[in-house]
Order: sequence, then C-alpha cells, then structure tokens
Amino acid sequence: MSTLHANKGMTSLQVGIAIVVVLLLSLLVAVLLRQEDAPWLHSAFERSVQKLQLVQAMSRDLLTAAEAEKSAVMAETDEASQVFAEQSLQASHHVEQARRALEPLLGGNRQEASLFREFSQCWGTLQEIDREVLALAVQNTNLKAFRLSFGPAAAAIRSMEDALTHLMDVGASSPDAVPITRLAAQALMSALNMYALQAPHIAESTATRMEEIEAIMHSHDAQVTDALQRLQTRVDEPGQPLLEAAWASYKDFYTINAAIIDLSRQNSNVRSYALSLGQKRKMAAQCQDVLAALQETVHESMAYKATK
Repeated sequence: MSTLHANKGMTSLQVGIAIVVVLLLSLLVAVLLRQEDAPWLHSAFERSVQKLQLVQAMSRDLLTAAEAEKSAVMAETDEASQVFAEQSLQASHHVEQARRALEPLLGGNRQEASLFREFSQCWGTLQEIDREVLALAVQNTNLKAFRLSFGPAAAAIRSMEDALTHLMDVGASSPDAVPITRLAAQALMSALNMYALQAPHIAESTATRMEEIEAIMHSHDAQVTDALQRLQTRVDEPGQPLLEAAWASYKDFYTINAAIIDLSRQNSNVRSYALSLGQKRKMAAQCQDVLAALQETVHESMAYKATK
C-alpha cells in the first residue's frame, strides 16, 4: 500500500513538472512570436518570398536603368542627356541595394548562391560599361558638331556665296570677267565641297577614315585660298569690298570647320551608340537571363517547401 501511495505521489510530481514545462514553453513562444522582425523566426517560405521580391525588383530596375541609358544616348540636348543619365544611375543604385539585401538570404541553397555569384560578376561588368556609356552620352560632341555644321557653318557658306555671286555680277563688264567668274566659282565650289564633307566626318567612327576626309578638306582649302588670292589681282576697286567679304566669310567657315573636326574627333555620341548597342545590350541580356534563372530556382524551392 505504501508503494502505491509513493507511485501516486511521484506521478503527481511528474504531471506537475510537465505542466510547468508546457507553460514555460508556451510563454517563451508567445514572447518570441512578438519579435516578428527576428530573422531567425522567418520561415523558409517567407524567406523565399522575400528573395523572390528582391529578384523581381532587380530585374525591373535593371530594365529601367537600361531604358534610361538609351534615352541618355539618344537625347538631343546636354540637359536631357544629363537627366536620363541620372535616372539610369538611380535605377542602377536600386539594383545594387536589392543585390546586397539578397545576398545574406541565399546561404542555404547552393544553386541560388551560384546564380547570385554569376549575376554579381555580370552586374559588375555591366556597371563598368554603363559608366563609360553615360560619361560619353552627356558630352554630345557629335550632336554639337552637327549643330555647328547645320547652323554657323552653313550660314558662313551662304555669306561667302552671296559675296562671290555679287562679285561676278560686278565683274561681268570687266575685261577679266571670264577669269573672275571662273576663280569665284572655283573658290565657292571648293568651299562647298569642304562643307559637304563635314557630315561624313561627324558620322565616321574610325580615325583612319577621319584622317582621309581631313586630307581632302585640306586640298579643298588650298583651292579656295588659291582662287581668292588670284582674284585679288583681277578684281577692280568696285569689287574689292565684295572680295573682302568673301574672304571674311570663308575665314569664319574655316574656323567653324576646325571646331567641328575637333568635336567630331572626340566622337562621344558615336562611341556611346556603339557601346550601347553592342557590349551593353549583350551584357544586360546576360544579366537578365541569370536573374530569370534565379527567379525560377526560387519558385521551385517555394513549391517544394509548400508541399512538405
């Protein structure tokens, strides 16, 4: 009988201890559940959702950065290029922020971690290309050269043409009317040939071809100078002011032409176009492909965990 009482007492003690343990565990769980931000409490599924959201944000911002970069390259003014360049840089900054937030979430999955490293390498290369493209895009040297060609250079040629046309009219009654007309026409035609070469020079991407164009320009310049100098010995006093006006207009044109060549040589727009359509496009596509693969991997992981 005493043994039975002892067993009953021990059972009651065990039950009491078990109740106390259950209460303590319940209290501990209740306290921990209030700490919703504690990373160690996030379930695997919640972490997968977070990873998926970050990957999707990276893909979206990567596309935004690429579109803004293209707009910066294609913009027609320095101000517009700068605005789009800043938008591209901001979107790239968001990609980098998401990339850094994603990294600590991938430690438990080798495939995800491998894809993340692959993206990080791709992203680093893409950022280097972006920096070069955007730095060139905001310079707009080719666009500035075209504006000089279509504006001030064209105006100087028109002024020269007006002066020489009037000179030919004034010299029509001179004994030297024929040589005056021939020399004036030669000067004007050579100047026009120089002007016609500006656009091909601005659009050219290779230094070798630029040098060839410049050599032809120098040849035409020599012909203009020779014709105008020879006119000085043929033109009578009434035509001298017109010849001086032709000289002045050509000197303006020559100065503008030199500035156009200098801007064209820098070739910032042509180079940024080439980078944007070549290396940049390929690298951006590669980065997007890796992100797509990473997103698919996270999806598969979520589906697996949801069925467990």
